[in-house]
Parts: sequence; structure tokens; C-alpha cells
Amino acid sequence: MEQWIGTWSASPMNVWPGDAVLYGFHQQTVRQVLRVSKGGERLRLRLSNEYGASPIRIGAATVALAAKGGAVDAASIRQLTFGGERQTDLVPGAPLLSDVVELAVPDLGQIAISLYFPDFAPIETYHYEAQQTAYVSEFGDFAEAPELPVQQTSTSRYFLSAVLVESGPGGGSLVCLGDSITDGFGSTIDGDARWPDRLAERLAKSGRLSGIGVLNQGIGGNRVLASRARGANALARFDRDVLSFPNVKWISVLEGINDIGWPETMLAGSQEAVAVESLIAAYRQIIARARLNGIKVLLGTLPPFGGAFEGLPLKTFYSASKERDRQAVNAWIRTSGEADAVADFERALADPANPSRLLPAFDCGDGLHPSDDGYAEMAKVFEQAFEGLLVAQEDRSAPN
Repeated sequence: MEQWIGTWSASPMNVWPGDAVLYGFHQQTVRQVLRVSKGGERLRLRLSNEYGASPIRIGAATVALAAKGGAVDAASIRQLTFGGERQTDLVPGAPLLSDVVELAVPDLGQIAISLYFPDFAPIETYHYEAQQTAYVSEFGDFAEAPELPVQQTSTSRYFLSAVLVESGPGGGSLVCLGDSITDGFGSTIDGDARWPDRLAERLAKSGRLSGIGVLNQGIGGNRVLASRARGANALARFDRDVLSFPNVKWISVLEGINDIGWPETMLAGSQEAVAVESLIAAYRQIIARARLNGIKVLLGTLPPFGGAFEGLPLKTFYSASKERDRQAVNAWIRTSGEADAVADFERALADPANPSRLLPAFDCGDGLHPSDDGYAEMAKVFEQAFEGLLVAQEDRSAPN
């Protein structure tokens, strides 16, 4: 019997509210590179036109092992089909799942997905901050071309939302639900340096945990409770971004700093301020919905953000009262006992000389987002919490 798990993901986003759709692809091929967490012999891809207003025609689609600069290994190119057909439509408001494709991909292997759009494909559904280069061709169908004639590049994802891999018995996925810190803002482009990437590396090397797929469902600017921009809020997207994947066994939640920081800035007015009690109630809802589906929950404490965006128009993102709210949220995460495990990112990233701020070596430079080294430290801390949870699960299931 087939068993599938998610091995890679990028949460679909809407364009900024009020923006007109002025750009898209027309008779062009878009090639997107990604690194899977768990490898396998058989894959399925998921595309999304969730925020689109009209069908988008896919004229051709392929998957292959990635080479450098947007090229692919010619011998590995595989045609993608959808219900047995090469051409299909991305229906508005819906995902699209490919047929199974045979392609051997190792753990942490890089693949490239090429999509040819024979008609105009307006960009209404995308993932803004991919931290990965996408390659857009000149006019023409180059889905099966080893070398792509590149017209331009981008660092966003377009219509591509997930890769599934066939796994052995007992396989499962960990979904990392979060905001820009999980999305990896500030990490090196094409470096696979987000904390879920570094976690996937650690799990792959651990042996015992190498069968776990790691899914990054972070969205830059996302909030737990508000959805005015930057994707549906965490509560609203939970079913799509967590429960729609097969064999999800664990979820990490690191989100809430934007609920605290956005109000009273150029991004959101004071009317969008969120009480600590409301954030805690939202966390409890996420925990309850996860457990109803047999999913264990790991909560991450909110990292320091003192001095975020100093000298910039967004400097009001941080204040003393917002710092008190962050500390109150973290105190609840640590002491409530309501999560199955806690990853204490705050203590790992804080500057001992000024605990309200990130340690300079772990700061990408804006006071809010970690550096590559900071993300690597987060992966280390999370792996320790995750390992502890798994050991506790095994102890409880062992016969007396």
C-alpha cells in the first residue's frame, strides 16, 4: 500500500491587498529549484491557484534533478502529468496534484520543477520570500530543456506549493508553521539556511530520525489572528497548511511576534492590537485542532526583538509594552504545560548582556530576523526539544 509524506512546501500567499495584478507569465517557462528534506523513488507535486480569479493553463510541466544556474540533469528529466494529461488548468481557489512520477532523489537532494504557461498567467498566488532563485525563460516551451534561456530571475515561488514523496512504513512529516523567522528572511539566497532547512540536515544525519519530512509553512509578515495582508492568518490556514498533508505527526508553532509588533506601525493601526490572552487562546485552538488529528505540538518561544528596525520608519515595531507582551507569551509557553514540547528559541538567541535583543552574531542586521548562524542555532535547539519528545513518546509506548 502506498504511503506518502510531505518532503517540501511553500505556503501559498495572496498579493498585497489593493495591488492590481500587473504582471505574470506569457508563453514562458518558469523553472523553480528546491531541496527536499526526505528523498525517495517516487514523487508527486502540488500546485496552487488558491487566490486566482481565473483558470491558468499549464502547457507542459517537468521535474528533474537540479544542476547549476537553472540547468538540470538531462537524463533525469521527467514529464509531469495530471490525470494522465500533460496539459491542464489550475482551477481558481484550488490546489492541483500531479500523477506519481518515478525519479530517484536522495535525502536533501535538489530538484527543479519547470512549468510552461502558453497563455497569460497572472500572478495572484505565489510565495513572496522564497530565499531561492527562480528562473524565467524567454518566450517558448523549455520545460524539457536541460539549459534554460533565462530572461530574468526572481526570489519568489509561483504556483508551486508542495512536494510529496513515497515513504516506508512509519514515515511522517513535521510541519513548521510560522512567520518570516520560519520562512528564513535574512538567510543567504540559495543557501538553504532557514532553520527548518538546517533541522532537516540534522535529522538526515541522525540516522534514527532520517525518515522524517520537514515542511516549511512560514509566511513573511504572517500573524496568528489577523489576515489583512501576508497570507491567511495561522488559524485560518491551519487546515490547508497542516491537515491537508498526509501522515503529519508533529507541528512546530513559532508565530505571534507580528501580532505584537505590527500594531501602531505603518503596517497596522492601534485597532489591530492583540491582547496576550487572545494570543494564548489562539495557541490553545491550534493545539486542540492538532491533537484532534493525532498531531503532537511543539511551541517555540518568541525570540528577542529589541531595537528592531532602529532608524527606519518601522522602528515602532518594538516598544517597552510590546516587550512585556512578548515576555508574557513566552512565560505561558514555558510554564503552561499545554504543548507537548517547548523549543526555547528566546534563550538560545538572546544577548546575555541585553536579553531583549538578539545576540549580534545571531542577528541578520535588522534586530528581528536571525542570521544564518542564528537559524542554525534554532535548528539545534529545536532538534533537542524534538528528540526529547520522541524519547518520551517511545517510553510511554514501551510495554511495562
